[in-house]
Amino acid sequence: DKEGVNNGNISFRISANVWNGIAVIVNSLIGNNLLAKDFPRQCPDGNGISGVDEQSFYVAAFAVISGTQNLLPQNGGDIQYLSTNSLFDIPFESEEEIEKKEVRFTYDVLDFIEFTYRHINDVQNGAYHDYFKHYELKFPGTTVSKARFVSEINEIFERNYVGFKLCDNGNIQRIVDEVLLHPFYSSKKEPKLEELIQDAINKFRNPRFNERKIALEKLWDAFERLKTIEIPEEKQKKQSADILLSKASLGQSPFKVILENECKTLTNIGNQYQIRHFEKYTEQITSEEHLDYLFYRMYSLVSLLSRVL
Repeated sequence: DKEGVNNGNISFRISANVWNGIAVIVNSLIGNNLLAKDFPRQCPDGNGISGVDEQSFYVAAFAVISGTQNLLPQNGGDIQYLSTNSLFDIPFESEEEIEKKEVRFTYDVLDFIEFTYRHINDVQNGAYHDYFKHYELKFPGTTVSKARFVSEINEIFERNYVGFKLCDNGNIQRIVDEVLLHPFYSSKKEPKLEELIQDAINKFRNPRFNERKIALEKLWDAFERLKTIEIPEEKQKKQSADILLSKASLGQSPFKVILENECKTLTNIGNQYQIRHFEKYTEQITSEEHLDYLFYRMYSLVSLLSRVL
């Protein structure tokens, strides 16, 4: 939530408190020279690297993440902390405008975390330069500091009930229901179906709303492909789907009616909303909650039907 108070509800927004914790971590990276390899401050005698050129680090971040210009110092120095008021609570702004700012801020911070991860390198002190009172730095090529960064960022997310995770490869994923973490379908007979389902799961983990909308499209494509598997012939889709539903209902007529109604409902939703069709008169999905609901609902049906192939 906006005040950063842990109330047990998962949030997919970065609050000012969360950003402040991230700022502490990145300031520590700079102070401990863990960004020095990619953004070096050269020793005045030109014979080695003595620290981090934080201004170059920020300029590079500005170049790839435009929103960070509002978060990072322009000319070096520590990253400043923010208050919630300085981010969102501007008088006379509508809730929709505030929501857009929160989304943009969240995306910028997540991009900045991934950007920072890419430039972390372990460092060792080399020869001591007595005249300038510093060590010349060496870079052993190990990844201890990257792993520590992942752990520290995830601890902030967890303690603030933020539904994101920084993975060991430096990419941030959205935390999803456990059932999606272990794909249920695997078949040499239908590798395309498996590919569609796995693509949908991977994109659904993405923090960005537009990527998750693509996940919904992929899952609907898997549903349409399922309807054609029993009789893979043109104009036999209805008959093919009927065989599949009979298998899935295990001979129980009332349950087959339930599945038939669910298939009709989801087919209509796919046609009415911009999931399978993108004509101007089709409806857009603009709510993250609605998208999640539709994904899990379709996923449940696809899971059941896939198991009886």
